[in-house]
Amino acid sequence: MNRLRFFVAAPVLAAIFFAAPAFAQTPTNISVISGNGQLACSSCTLGGVFGLTQFDPLQVRVTDPNGNPVANATVNWTVVVGGGTLQGGGTTSTDSNGNTIQQYAIPFNINFGSPSNPYNASTITASLANNAAAAVTFYLTQVLTSASISALVGVADVTPQSVPPCNTCLNPGDTLTGNAGSTSKVQFKIQAYTAFGAGVPNVSLRLISNQTSPAVSCATGAGADPGSVLTDQTGNATCTMILGTTTGNGSFYGLAGGVVASVITGGPLGFFQTGNYNLTVLPGVPGMITVTGGNNQGGNPGQALSSALLATVADSSGNPLSGQSVVWTVSPAGAATLSSTTSVSNASGQVQNNVTLTGAASGTIQIKVALASNPNISTTFTITANIQVSGLQIISGNSQSAVENAAFALPLVVQLSTTNATSSANLPVSFTISGPGTLSASSATTNSAGQAQVNVTALATPGVVTVTATAQSVSATFNLTVLPPGPTLTSGSFYNGADFQKGSLSPCSIATIIAPGIAPSIQGAVAFDGVGGLPYQVAGDTVTVSGAQAPIYNVANVGGQQQVTFQVPCSVTPGTNAVTVSVNGSSGSANVTVLPASPGLFTTQVSSTTSVPVLERPDGSFVSPTNPGRRGETLIAYVTGLGPTTPAIATNSLPVPGSNDTVQGTVIVGLNVGGSVSGESPISASLTQDIVGVYLVAFQVPSSAASPSNVGFSIGLLPQGSSTVYYSTLGAFPVQ
Repeated sequence: MNRLRFFVAAPVLAAIFFAAPAFAQTPTNISVISGNGQLACSSCTLGGVFGLTQFDPLQVRVTDPNGNPVANATVNWTVVVGGGTLQGGGTTSTDSNGNTIQQYAIPFNINFGSPSNPYNASTITASLANNAAAAVTFYLTQVLTSASISALVGVADVTPQSVPPCNTCLNPGDTLTGNAGSTSKVQFKIQAYTAFGAGVPNVSLRLISNQTSPAVSCATGAGADPGSVLTDQTGNATCTMILGTTTGNGSFYGLAGGVVASVITGGPLGFFQTGNYNLTVLPGVPGMITVTGGNNQGGNPGQALSSALLATVADSSGNPLSGQSVVWTVSPAGAATLSSTTSVSNASGQVQNNVTLTGAASGTIQIKVALASNPNISTTFTITANIQVSGLQIISGNSQSAVENAAFALPLVVQLSTTNATSSANLPVSFTISGPGTLSASSATTNSAGQAQVNVTALATPGVVTVTATAQSVSATFNLTVLPPGPTLTSGSFYNGADFQKGSLSPCSIATIIAPGIAPSIQGAVAFDGVGGLPYQVAGDTVTVSGAQAPIYNVANVGGQQQVTFQVPCSVTPGTNAVTVSVNGSSGSANVTVLPASPGLFTTQVSSTTSVPVLERPDGSFVSPTNPGRRGETLIAYVTGLGPTTPAIATNSLPVPGSNDTVQGTVIVGLNVGGSVSGESPISASLTQDIVGVYLVAFQVPSSAASPSNVGFSIGLLPQGSSTVYYSTLGAFPVQ
């Protein structure tokens, strides 16, 4: 009887070989969105208090390693300091945008204080449930009041008189003037203080614009809400002011101890609001010149171009600048003449020029317009002198392959030829692409040899990529292939091939790797079903362990779960070994610890929730709930990972017919009968004659076993010269 055929066909081994854990998106980062640095006073009634009587919700965002929001991530909230409660409970979950909120409240019975106890400071942390080290801290301050309902904490603008010198501070009514997109040298400062004049730390300061544009904001401080800063231990906060990119006039004010969008008002709300400050945002200094018309024209040698070249001079925020002098140049010199070599931008920031090609013009001509005061600020027009292209020939880069998201190794190069020009240099070639790939550029200019090239990067989908190079009416086509990505292996990707004990591998044993990218292009399982030894490549997969090629039993992709089952080469030395899996030319590697022995029990599924070890009875049938073992009879267990035998066996080999390849180490049969555990010696332990990497262990069912009962069962091995026993997972089988 061929036991290999029987067990591979049985549902149990399918479950053994194709079971694996699921992989999910990993929450990695957490950041503050809103609510830090609030200053609230529930019983304040006097002037100077803007209206924040209770804390607005605290909001954070959770993202993955690539900065993408993670939905349904668990965030743990902890009150580190303070007497309040978390109304949302100790944990919350993120929404589809990766955001989650928490409401913090302080009991009313601590609202009254004294000059020596002017406020109650609370500290709340929010951390990722899967990584407590990823955490942010919120600081919330409740202002206490005296018996006369007088607030014991105040906030004020820091004037030059109170904190000298302050030559760049703002005072209410002042005007902030600056260029669009710039950082102002003027600072905005406030001070939070107690009745005794001591500073109040961790109070937020932000700037609120009274109009959509122009706008001004603070450079975000450490741990603060975006666009805000927190007061230091002396109660002072300094805002580095960033002007918006739009010019114009407006006003703004400072908001202390609050939020931008309160759930109470829907708008800005805080403990203290300053008076208004005027805002004037002027255009910046010249920062760019952009093409606005006339680019990429073609013309005949000796004739004027049909359209003028138009460009706009602007600051770094894109605001047009008038009165700016520019200089125009032609390359190669002598290919064209200009109506003027200099011009000045008009009220819209625009400059223009008219171009006539010379009789000697050919190929690509570049016309550069640069700022006269700073030649580094420029833009370039590309003009083409009409030349008849007669052919495009592929030079290199065709028929390549690359894995997903990787660049193709060779550039795509074409050779252009013409019929009416002495040179094929400086001529444009356009490139278009279809399929899962992107081009480094949609066009290229031929070099002095008449060659043009682009590079291609594969996208995250396998398939065929077609790139077409075109010059006038002539084209050439490249055919490329995007391969699935290589396997992503870690030290935790390796399992015993019989009982799926993680990290349980040894020389000659059956092992399984479960990892993404191992079997991306198949569905179901591909298994060896031939005669003789196992193959070394299945479904495009190969496996090596420390350079030794491993024979493969099967490759599977079941429900998106990808795995390969193989025999660990018998030549591998126990210890740390590098394992590499290659799939259709792409590969992944990881280090794994190979043990001296790795006993693993093969099992068979007898119901949706129950499996039993594969045990053969004396009549050749197999133990099951309807065919239990008998007390006193000899059963044969099918096992892998029992180490070296005498005589020794080679990788991917079966014993010589008629020989008895016995296990060198000491085999221990673990039995649990009626709560009593014993380690018994087997009757025999040797390699099977017809399944590579599988051992047969014969043992006797204890006569003391109750009938009926389930007997706990495992296999252990003490290798020669070792004091460590290696065990399989625990199974159980029925006895009558």
